[in-house]
Amino acid sequence: MQGISEAIACDNQPINHATLLNESKYLTSWVTPDSLEIQAKYAEITEGLTTLRDKVYACWNYVNNIPYVQFIKARLNIAGKTYVQNDVWLEPGQAAHAPALNCANRAFLLASLLRQELSAQQIYVCFGNVNYNGTDGHGWIYSNLDREYIMETTSPHIKTPFMDAISAEIYESVLFFNDAGVYYIPGAGLREPLSYCYCLRWLEDYVDSKSCDAYI
Repeated sequence: MQGISEAIACDNQPINHATLLNESKYLTSWVTPDSLEIQAKYAEITEGLTTLRDKVYACWNYVNNIPYVQFIKARLNIAGKTYVQNDVWLEPGQAAHAPALNCANRAFLLASLLRQELSAQQIYVCFGNVNYNGTDGHGWIYSNLDREYIMETTSPHIKTPFMDAISAEIYESVLFFNDAGVYYIPGAGLREPLSYCYCLRWLEDYVDSKSCDAYI
């Protein structure tokens, strides 16, 4: 897997098709270290722990134990009007209360928790591809600690958050982001030519095209 040192900064991605009310939000807004719910959950998870490694493991283990589902379906009724989203991205504070999460929501939640302890240069949500029995889009955590690690939260067979990223050849990183910025690997699953929006092809399904048009 290619790491953040091989990525370059790109424009923030405006998302609306993943939000419950189709309101527009940038990719950076899905990592929320300032959320009161996230801060409280982090304090609960790491209570009594003293080392960074133990705190990282506790946060990963918490997210890893949330049941996995491929898509999150949500319904909201406001004054008699019902909104339905069949593939919703939850804010991390909401995700902490959800009974099940998919890969994207798990990555948002874990990144937000770890940003309580780690800097924006150390922890990123990574969107990309996993090449195993075919190629499929996926979301995971990339951490840059003493070494570069992948934190996978969707496989019950993985028992550690400290998977060596460099040797993880089945993972193809495309887009890195956190609350501070968005970065991409040149030529990896990108639209040609690179536009302001939907660097990652499958991200096009979620992008607010009106916001994209506003850039041009």
